[in-house]
Amino acid sequence: MQELFPGTTEALNNLSLYKTETPVFEDVDAFELEMEHYDELKDELGYETVWSMDSGILNLDQKILTDKARVVTYKCIKEIKSMDDVTYITFTAVAEDGTVGALWKAAESCYQQAKLAIGDWHYFVENFELEEDGSLSLVTGS
Repeated sequence: MQELFPGTTEALNNLSLYKTETPVFEDVDAFELEMEHYDELKDELGYETVWSMDSGILNLDQKILTDKARVVTYKCIKEIKSMDDVTYITFTAVAEDGTVGALWKAAESCYQQAKLAIGDWHYFVENFELEEDGSLSLVTGS
């Protein structure tokens, strides 16, 4: 076979483009790997919220609570007239079970409700606090 551009095959072979090695990520710590994992899931799900709990790398079907539906509440400041006069608003969703996926879906729903109603920008899902009645209070950050 005749080369269209004589000498390019040899030049390309010398660049070792086909001789690459598997990269080793020595400088990447567990936190960065965890954040990358959840960022990829966030993109796949089309969410705006970021799973920012110190939970390690978990799949969406990983159960982190008992397998039952739970009400998730998200309390936000609606209005501040003064430090002593604050009005709150609460948004709710239901996590269908205790999996990461169900909890994150409920958190995303609460966030979207708050964003629409009051312009909330706290999209980091940082915790779920278990209440005495078995419901969960969503804790977010920005």
